[in-house]
Amino acid sequence: MAQARKYTSNAQRQAAYRKRQAPDTCAGLAGGLPSLPGNRRWNKAVANACGLLEIVRDEMQDYFDQRSERWQESERGEDFLERIESLGTIVDDTNDWL
Repeated sequence: MAQARKYTSNAQRQAAYRKRQAPDTCAGLAGGLPSLPGNRRWNKAVANACGLLEIVRDEMQDYFDQRSERWQESERGEDFLERIESLGTIVDDTNDWL
């Protein structure tokens, strides 16, 4: 038995696909921001960016912690730890700004 068509045309099918894919684009990151330029919009955008930076910092710290002690003490490990610390400073400074 044939399956019933969900979309009546190719255009409808493609529009539905684009709608499903939209949240994965950078434009989806601006969702929930006030529409008019001003302090409310900018503070919300900075808060969103800070949240993403915190996620990255935590993931990097977890990655570092899962590596061997030998790697952590190597030059690559020390450079990586410096990047984590720099990112932490950026997050702290951004939180202070808000």
